[in-house]
Amino acid sequence: MKVMKIKVFISIVVFLLIGCVSTKKQQTSNCDDICGIYKLQKSTGKLELKSDGAYTLYKPKILFTPVVEQCEYASKGRWSFVADNLLELTSEDKYIKQKGFEYNIMKENRFSQDSLYVQVIFPSDFHPVELDLCFNYKKHIITDKTFIAIPKSTYLYMTNNDNLIIFRLNADVSGTTIYRGRVTFKIFEEYIDIEKYNYLTIALPNFDRCFFEFEPYYKELIFIKNKNQLFWKGSIWEKTY
Repeated sequence: MKVMKIKVFISIVVFLLIGCVSTKKQQTSNCDDICGIYKLQKSTGKLELKSDGAYTLYKPKILFTPVVEQCEYASKGRWSFVADNLLELTSEDKYIKQKGFEYNIMKENRFSQDSLYVQVIFPSDFHPVELDLCFNYKKHIITDKTFIAIPKSTYLYMTNNDNLIIFRLNADVSGTTIYRGRVTFKIFEEYIDIEKYNYLTIALPNFDRCFFEFEPYYKELIFIKNKNQLFWKGSIWEKTY
């Protein structure tokens, strides 16, 4: 009886190992079939699926004038199979902190002590966002100005020098394009000694057009129509090579 049980157990293990090997081969074969560069019909937009599991979504070329800053890609990240005819994308912002969130604060003591002064410096004139400042989780200031004077007595704790300041950028501004999921950019959350420092200069060296227009995806599904075509965003993407 024991010998029989051992034989059955070995058979199950061998079966599972063979299944794993065949699955890996099938996935490799699928990747060989599906990896490559796909072009969106009637557009210069391209999607590249790489064999290492990375993807790059290239932006369509801007052909009209005047020429504005052209970003090479719209999104980057990882792709994987979820079924024989289905794959998904997850952009890099889901697992790394993007450079656009980097900031520097210069703290000074200037002008009248009854106000907190905030100046925000972008890398260019392109900044279709509003400043969103929250103080001690209680009071907000939202403005499209890059320099503001904030009355301490109205917005800050006067009995406690250390005040919590949360600084965000709100992209939900009338007249601008709202990109997928990119409505609020949280830059930092810090305690500031408002008696020692009342003038903050916040530099955002990488908050440019390309960062703002980055397209985030999380488990975004793409239908594999055949070896040469994908169906995504309601359109056909044709494999070029």
